[in-house]
Amino acid sequence: MITVIRGAWLVDGEGGRGEVVIDGERITEVGSRVLVPPDARVVEASGGTLLPGLVDCHTHSFPGSPIQALALGVTTELDMFSSPEIAATLRASSARRAGMAEVRSAGTGAGAPGGYPAMLVESGVYPPYPTLTEPEEAAAFVRDRVAEGSDYLKIIIEDGQAYGQNLPCLRPEVVAALTLAAHEHGLLAVAHVSTRAATVTALEAGVDVLAHVFTDVPGDAKIAAAIAESGTTVVPTLVQFEGRDGGGLAEDPRIRPYLHPASLPGLAADRDQGRLENALATTRLIHRHGGTLLAGTDTPNPGTTAGASVHRELEFLVRAGLSPLAALAAATSEPARVFGLAGRGRIAPGQQADLLLVDGDPTSDITATRSVRAVWRRGERFDRDAYRAGLS
Repeated sequence: MITVIRGAWLVDGEGGRGEVVIDGERITEVGSRVLVPPDARVVEASGGTLLPGLVDCHTHSFPGSPIQALALGVTTELDMFSSPEIAATLRASSARRAGMAEVRSAGTGAGAPGGYPAMLVESGVYPPYPTLTEPEEAAAFVRDRVAEGSDYLKIIIEDGQAYGQNLPCLRPEVVAALTLAAHEHGLLAVAHVSTRAATVTALEAGVDVLAHVFTDVPGDAKIAAAIAESGTTVVPTLVQFEGRDGGGLAEDPRIRPYLHPASLPGLAADRDQGRLENALATTRLIHRHGGTLLAGTDTPNPGTTAGASVHRELEFLVRAGLSPLAALAAATSEPARVFGLAGRGRIAPGQQADLLLVDGDPTSDITATRSVRAVWRRGERFDRDAYRAGLS
């Protein structure tokens, strides 16, 4: 069945207008004078804006979360630490089913013995996972991750100092060896950082992506310029620093009906709010120096939840100085470019039909992304009404 979406303003990081034709899983035509087959399903989208499906560039995905994410417009989740079993299950399920966000995953992150996030093993969130201490172990560690199907490598540079802790942490030479090994296998190296010192370590090692901005001290022009000049991409995850109920998501009538009841306690949980201003200031400086920023949430950390928190992150990116159009690119075309998501992030012939239709114009009011009217993944429209009914 051919679907034609008609009457919407088209935005894919650059802006435009036209009708969109979907045949199977792909967009086949975009233009103002599209020939509509007589048997086509026509979606009248007047008053709406059609976007590529959103990408959450930092999640910790668990069964069920990619479905809620899709209901709220996120068509791809980039998981940044998971057990190999969970990662394989979600990756395979999302490859078979259009009714959930696609999941790509780092699988097991590289960390020091007893270091972050060992406490999640103790609490039963993750099973025991391998660690390393020496540069000579990096090649085998990365080789094992490749064998498990990891899509990129997560490197954890976390000594706990930003949170008043003292945790075992990978030494700089180990970070450098892991980065080199990742690149030898064609993988991006993504580094978890929370301090300025860890950020410097990551930059010196040549990592590709920083997961989080540092919050232990305010940002400064020197480090912002270094990040931008290195070409290292940053996923600041501002929403996770906000605190309770991330921007009223649980009370927003555009969002609340699509939140699974199990997600509400975590969304309402307290979080250290004192780090938000540091995070915003550093993100603002990176943007001013021309650095690449992507939208990510670090769900399901306290104060966040799948799908919904991406909309709040877009609002924070605008608050950090990005234009609404640039913020939208940070959740669509830019993740596709940085992470090599072939056929995603644009509205163009040949692209996978992962699409989001919202009411209003998010290029003038970024909060309009919360007003989801319809979502398609691989050309199949997600039944939001049935999903919502199943939650009640």
